[in-house]
Amino acid sequence: HSDYGRYLAAAESHQGEMHVPQHLQEVFSFLHTELLTWLTGTQLALVLRSLPLGGGQSNGFAAWRTLCEEEERWDPAAQVAVLQELLHPCFEDAAGGWRQGWMEWEAKLARHARLLGSLGDAVRIGKVRARAPDLLRNH
Repeated sequence: HSDYGRYLAAAESHQGEMHVPQHLQEVFSFLHTELLTWLTGTQLALVLRSLPLGGGQSNGFAAWRTLCEEEERWDPAAQVAVLQELLHPCFEDAAGGWRQGWMEWEAKLARHARLLGSLGDAVRIGKVRARAPDLLRNH
């Protein structure tokens, strides 16, 4: 499509819910299919997360916007902050208690795998064990 770049730029900067005109539905469906085909890891997870919860039609422009927003967040200062948070978790500060904090940390590790690399099981177990409640740690 000749206006594809213009549509992507508009989607990238659009705020709020994205309604795509009928004449562009083939374009946004094609874009969504391409993103699902070519992306892996965290980027693929972001595209999948942009799927409508009600099972409606996928929107490639909304997925593109989600990807752009995520990439913009990754300036060097933000990367250092995320690394510090991941390497020095504080499970007990979570609203649901220690276990909830641990589950949230595991989800963050998965989400930021590209930035962190592979954190071995021994390191993960060490981080969790050091922060576990006394009864669990001594078990």
